[in-house]
Amino acid sequence: MPHKIPVTILTGFLGAGKTTLLNRLLGDKRNQHAGVIINEFGEIGIDSELVIKTKEEIIEINKGCICCNVRADLIHVLKDLIIKMNRREIQLSRIIIETTGLASPAPVIQTFLMDEVMSYWFEIDSICTVIDAKHLPLHLEEKVAQEQIAFADLILMNKTDLVSIRELEELKQRIKQMNATAEMICTTNSEVPINKLLDVRSFELSEKLKIHPNLLIDTHHHHHHDDNVNSIVLKSEQPLIVERVNKWFSYLVQIEGEALYRYKGILNIKDSEYRVIFQGVHMLFASKEDRRWKGDENRKSELVFIGSNLKAEELNRSFRYCMDEYFTF
Repeated sequence: MPHKIPVTILTGFLGAGKTTLLNRLLGDKRNQHAGVIINEFGEIGIDSELVIKTKEEIIEINKGCICCNVRADLIHVLKDLIIKMNRREIQLSRIIIETTGLASPAPVIQTFLMDEVMSYWFEIDSICTVIDAKHLPLHLEEKVAQEQIAFADLILMNKTDLVSIRELEELKQRIKQMNATAEMICTTNSEVPINKLLDVRSFELSEKLKIHPNLLIDTHHHHHHDDNVNSIVLKSEQPLIVERVNKWFSYLVQIEGEALYRYKGILNIKDSEYRVIFQGVHMLFASKEDRRWKGDENRKSELVFIGSNLKAEELNRSFRYCMDEYFTF
């Protein structure tokens, strides 16, 4: 095809700022007909609730990691978008994929190179890896974090306001040892010029083959997650008592923060007309009132925790404590 549909891949470890960057991309008029694919490590999707509502086709893949057991789902979603485009049901100017923070980029790249239909219709425009300057050093020895850095065309060094100049320079040097060719931009809140990400044609297959020589051979890339990393989902339609929620999260941040790689969700607070959105990475936590609950909307709380050896029974018990004023530990 003389004009293939460009693909932008957003990767980076848990909580780095990928969804914030995605929102910035979707705020640009050039992406008003983009197909957006969000992959989360967990059985429910929170990120789609945090993404600004626009004209784009936003599709979630939540049944697993996009780089292993749901690659077939990715191909199915992309083929479905092509069919809709050919029927003129939608316009499709580009594809933006936000991978889960535990995904290796290699199998995602491989999808667009090895599948005949994918390689005919699509071409990879760029791979942007978002880095959490504050928390990445805790995970820099993990293979998936190293692969996300190695495969990047653009490295977005995010949350630089949370580290010292010395810490930032040391991290830059470590990253350059893993990827000397990628452009590196330091930022806060994922603020980056859009022209650094769109229509840049920065993907160079020859460079990726240096990292993964079998990229065009191994069509069944096996990616193994750390067995200690697990995901726990909590849901309830019963309103939460805000004072108890505050106590719970204060405990989590102080006592369990090191084990919590990423936690986020939507809270239904008793006697409040507003949804509350919360997000956290290790011991860094933030929450805010979002929009009003709609009149016909099913008010419910949905929380996702991703971390090391998380205890489901303990989290469920704490969650129940936030709902029931008569429940005590």
